[in-house]
Amino acid sequence: MRRRLVTTALAGVAALAGTLLAAAPAQAETCEAGVDCETDLTFEVIAGPLQITVPDDATLSSGPPGGYASGQIGDVLVEDLRAESGVGWVASVSSSDFTTGTGVGAGETITSDNVYYCSGIADTTGTGTFTPGQVGPCTAPPPPAGVALDAAVTAYSHGTDGSGNNTATWDPLVTVSIPLQSVAGTFTGTITHSVN
Repeated sequence: MRRRLVTTALAGVAALAGTLLAAAPAQAETCEAGVDCETDLTFEVIAGPLQITVPDDATLSSGPPGGYASGQIGDVLVEDLRAESGVGWVASVSSSDFTTGTGVGAGETITSDNVYYCSGIADTTGTGTFTPGQVGPCTAPPPPAGVALDAAVTAYSHGTDGSGNNTATWDPLVTVSIPLQSVAGTFTGTITHSVN
């Protein structure tokens, strides 16, 4: 019985000593006077996501059939927080059709090929080449500035020549060319951005 107690006590002392040794910082060698003593330091650079932020909603100017509705929709922000070199990104944009009423009656739909997008030049941070999808000038119509959104187009991009983190912020102009057959009413649609 006594041997077991002594063995258990010795094991406890050994475990405590091991814990104390593990908790103590590593010691550099002792250096004599006039000899440099060095301490190596280590830290980690933390990577984040590639993400895009867009306005919740926006209202364009009003216009008659045969005219235009247009306006800047607010800041679109791409943040590349991946802290990598040799990687780029492309922000794309597309549009739904715009509808009023039930959206099925004559003149109640304005198709996306009548919707135009102009990014203009962005405010940027970080290194590398930033390229607008539409250089501009992004001015109110007529004619509509930018490109039609009948298919997804590039809004902005960043090349693979940068390193670390970067951001781009632009306030795009969206213009809707209102067909002559459109009926009066409030038309609603969705502009969709994505980044890859």
